Amino acid sequence: MKHQNILTLLLVACLCMEFTACGDEEITAPAMATPVATGQWVDERDGEIYNWVQYGNLQWMTDNFRYDIGSYTDCRNYIEPEDWVQYAQEQLATRNRPKYGMYYSIPGALQACPDGWRLPTDDEWQQLEQALGMTANESACYDWRGNIAANLVETKDHNTYARFLLGGYITFYTTNSYLTNGSRFKGAWGYYWTSTQDERSDGTLYIYRKFAYNRAEICRQSMQPQNQLLNVRYVRDAGKN
Repeated sequence: MKHQNILTLLLVACLCMEFTACGDEEITAPAMATPVATGQWVDERDGEIYNWVQYGNLQWMTDNFRYDIGSYTDCRNYIEPEDWVQYAQEQLATRNRPKYGMYYSIPGALQACPDGWRLPTDDEWQQLEQALGMTANESACYDWRGNIAANLVETKDHNTYARFLLGGYITFYTTNSYLTNGSRFKGAWGYYWTSTQDERSDGTLYIYRKFAYNRAEICRQSMQPQNQLLNVRYVRDAGKN
């Protein structure tokens, strides 16, 4: 019985250590770091204007990408295709596409990427999270971790420099499935791709980030690269503009 109690205490201690490494007892997010530089960039393909902020040596777009690659499978918007053409024409003069931008599969995001920019890696996402107050140990964990969502996510009542949005995602299956196609969780959750394959899945899944309207943590997980269309922010090395 004595040995059993000792084993129980060791197990509890290990669980506590794991929770401490991947969680954060603080409720209030760290102070929001000011970017070292800001600017604008124009996509010459369609004239769309994107703002960016710089943390460390990386410049991040602060607008969801909006370039239409013309593939309904890999690039969609909440607006149906037959309505999108008219909407885009009406808004062209003001460059005012929907604020949530387009939604891409991984192949679509790679195809839409403009010259000089790239889809951020998981490591680059971790760099951004650490620049905004997450510890290195936390950023390396999976699932919900840290407490810095308030430093990244923008809502109608809260402004941030990075301006990540809660745009939900679009589910799209090209074959028969028991799952229903359509949009999910707009205004409640936000999903953004990385270009990094999840080594735990033999490279069949890609890592993404998820935000929730009611959580201080940021989720790091992976999913299939084509059946879910997520929002995209591109990144580039400083000095390339």
